[in-house]
Amino acid sequence: MSRKNHIERHYTKWGYIFVIPFVVVFLIFSFWPMASTIYYAFCYLKHAGNTNPEFLPLIGKSWYQNFKDVFVAKSFWDAFKNTLLFFLASAIPEWILAFWLAAMMTDRRMKIRGRFLWKTAFFFPKLVAGSTLGASVLSNIISVVGQGTGYTIAASMMNGFGFKPEDFEFFTSVRFVIILAMLFMHFGITFIYAIAGITGIPVEVFEAAEIDGANRLQTFFKVTLPSMRPMLFFITVVMVVDGIGTYDIPSLFGPYDTFRTNLTLMMYMEKQAFAGSYAYDKASAASLILLAIYILFSSVIYFTLIRDKDEARLKKLNRQKEKELARSI
Repeated sequence: MSRKNHIERHYTKWGYIFVIPFVVVFLIFSFWPMASTIYYAFCYLKHAGNTNPEFLPLIGKSWYQNFKDVFVAKSFWDAFKNTLLFFLASAIPEWILAFWLAAMMTDRRMKIRGRFLWKTAFFFPKLVAGSTLGASVLSNIISVVGQGTGYTIAASMMNGFGFKPEDFEFFTSVRFVIILAMLFMHFGITFIYAIAGITGIPVEVFEAAEIDGANRLQTFFKVTLPSMRPMLFFITVVMVVDGIGTYDIPSLFGPYDTFRTNLTLMMYMEKQAFAGSYAYDKASAASLILLAIYILFSSVIYFTLIRDKDEARLKKLNRQKEKELARSI
């Protein structure tokens, strides 16, 4: 055996040794819970604390019984509607605000001072989201927003603008405050990702756009966004995971009330699994449904907004030419 091959085998061996801790941690804390979740979704569990799973077809029930029970539950659909509302109502303005500010911060023609301080300030809410300080900040925001909205309503009614309390019902509701809090807490990370995507574009591309006479709006939509498609897809997946899987902000309002105004899919799963019922089978089925929702939303956004349609057409045309060439041969 040559010395070169010996050195390559030596380094390969240590590479496998160094990766062992990651593999062990992944199998214990990620793969095993995921596999258990998939297994429990097709099992029956006696919900009085007895966690001995019984495979559904073996006890005479349909394999999709748990999924059926989840879909027929009214609380699940209330949670789905609330989650969809919170996600869309916060994600759309989050995208607009984050990309607008990111474009301003990275524009070479704009001399904005203190960019590092602005970036830190925007990212700070996301940084402290999981801490006690984050809960305190959120509580103060909720209090200020509630009081400010109340004062606005009172002033509008006093000044005779013709507004009624019913006109501001949504803006004084728990749902509106949750949407604002989600926008505040998640905006920073989207802003940082957008800056990373824009700064990854070669400067020569923007210089060429300036030479061709493109204004800032044309540069953003015709140059910036098409050049950062991979980062756009990553941002989309992160936003879908954060938005559809939201739990911390709605849970600050306590257990969901009679009208389920703050109930989300994650809170629904927690209620099924831990709130006295121990319905791990129903919670597992709901988690797989949530995974399917993640995939569906990410796919729809990718194929409708982010995918390079010209490149897809070119690949399709090349495949057709290859088939025609193979037939002619």
